[in-house]
Amino acid sequence: MKSFCLSVVISLITLNLFAAGERNLLERSISHDRLAQTLAGGTEWVQFPAYHDRQAWESLPSEVRDAIILRGEEALPCNWPVITATDYLEFTRSGNRITGRPQGERMQALRKLILAELVEGKGRFIDPLMNGVWAVCEQSSWVDAAHLYMQKKGFGLPDADDIVIDLTAGDIGAMLSWIHYFFAPEFDKVSPFVSEAIRRNVRTRILEPYYTRNDLWWMGFGGGMVNNWNVWVNHNVMQCILLMETDRAKRTDNIYKAMRSIDKFINFYPDDGGCDEGPGYWGHAGGKLFEDLELLYLATDGNVNIFDSEVVKNIGRYIYRAYIADPYFVNFADASAKGHMRAGVVYRYGKAIGDDLMQGFGAFHAQKRNLLANPPTESVEASIRELFDAREMMAAKSVEPLIGECWLPGSQYATARDRAHSRNGFFFAAKGGYNDESHNHNDVGTCVLYYNGAPVLIDVGVATYTRQTFSDERYAIWTMQSGYHNLPVINGTDQKYGKQYRARGVTFKSGAKTVEFSVDIAGAYPEEAKVKTWKRNYTLQRGKSFIIDDRYELAENSGATSLSFMTSCRATVLKPGIVMLEGDGFSLELSYSASKITARTEEIEITDGNLKSAWGDRITRLRLDFTGKNPGGSNSIVIKPKR
Repeated sequence: MKSFCLSVVISLITLNLFAAGERNLLERSISHDRLAQTLAGGTEWVQFPAYHDRQAWESLPSEVRDAIILRGEEALPCNWPVITATDYLEFTRSGNRITGRPQGERMQALRKLILAELVEGKGRFIDPLMNGVWAVCEQSSWVDAAHLYMQKKGFGLPDADDIVIDLTAGDIGAMLSWIHYFFAPEFDKVSPFVSEAIRRNVRTRILEPYYTRNDLWWMGFGGGMVNNWNVWVNHNVMQCILLMETDRAKRTDNIYKAMRSIDKFINFYPDDGGCDEGPGYWGHAGGKLFEDLELLYLATDGNVNIFDSEVVKNIGRYIYRAYIADPYFVNFADASAKGHMRAGVVYRYGKAIGDDLMQGFGAFHAQKRNLLANPPTESVEASIRELFDAREMMAAKSVEPLIGECWLPGSQYATARDRAHSRNGFFFAAKGGYNDESHNHNDVGTCVLYYNGAPVLIDVGVATYTRQTFSDERYAIWTMQSGYHNLPVINGTDQKYGKQYRARGVTFKSGAKTVEFSVDIAGAYPEEAKVKTWKRNYTLQRGKSFIIDDRYELAENSGATSLSFMTSCRATVLKPGIVMLEGDGFSLELSYSASKITARTEEIEITDGNLKSAWGDRITRLRLDFTGKNPGGSNSIVIKPKR
């Protein structure tokens, strides 16, 4: 961590906030000819015991096996609900992602049945598995309704003549490939047509489109932004290739194609490994990258191995650099403040890169969840791997990574707390960046603040996804707007969306007593804000207070400028100049200049399920309105414990 815990000012004179360059780590790690020589020709790379290896499956802890079998029994009554035409059309009619419900029910039931039959091995789940496989193979499409924009004809019903691969199709293809690997001989005893249906559908819906198309945006071959889709879909496709493709030339060509595509994802990341999608997506971004690299390592007997690359290491380390205190993470972008962490992936990633802190963090969550009593519910591959790693993770050294500070210069992201290795006291995080990041919110220069591991100033996060979330109406959603982050509204104007709306002059300084993050956010606002400079400075006086300083110069002051602060605390204006913030077991005083500012509070009722799970029934927006008409000035907000 020493390279990220700096005690000197870092000024970013030149900064590339887009792709970090054409590293092409995977393509450069091995030639196509060498890959052809080292790539497994069949399924010998698979580390999992075969279905008939009853000794291995029965070696799992009895409580885990019992829990898995119970889940399988819960799935026995599944009637494999049909996805109707109107289910698909509901997305365009109302914005609801209703097709995900029957699709999700089918996939969840199949995962339960697969694991139950593997651990029990008596055959009583085979018929239900065949029913599920047959139903999925009879679906007209595996693509989610919300992702049909990838078709040339766009949203509506699936076009059988334009097969695309999205996240859901990839998940289903990989799951069916594992079902075929484990159970094809058992199916064939009943009817060979079930296994044939898997082979035919995986080939026509996954393999052939992947082999013949380079225009699917997530592949990255057309330029532009890539995100978690790249490594997520490539991971599923590679499983399909390695489990189902028997032609050696096609295996080599298309695993190499996947490697070149995954390189586009790695190339997009800054050297510091910061995930602009936020920790809520890390499991399907950095975490999936690890699973891609792990799969390539296994399938080539270690000949594809880039775990010693610093950017790959940093992409992994991001997950604990965004950690506040259980259960909270820094949730910039589309994420919940209460993060779900993939314990097995974090543990193995840390092990692969030789990072004891990351490995210990995986063990921390595995032990907190008690994997021996609560088996995993992830994809087939991830669940089985975690099952056989559970004993090791439960016995490993557990570490909660309460790091003292972190600075990611390429991502313009910083965190610091009062004391390393302690939840007590203040923790803050701040960001610079620009307003066209993946899963972007208009939030250049925002911060979050926690006290004793509990929220004070919050990033509200993202509500349940609808059609509006990923459309030109995205910034009509209040949680996406800068006015509902911890930022100023300048001359009645919020920040605007676009790459050109970005931070300037970002600096970071960390010392034993004081941590400072400074950014000019004027460039994140459009012309109508009439702002020349707005330098915001966050100062953590360790063990004492958190200070927010604003120094600004406006071309014109219309009298409609205010500071917004979002809080889950109970906020009370005690008197001019003092606001009381009462949280979970603490009270803080927020002080301001009553001669320059008047304070008011707005209570926001929370009705969305995603937001409610993080914040409960309501949050408060604290508004500090500027009273003067001067075009320039300064303000200081001080937050400290109530004595």
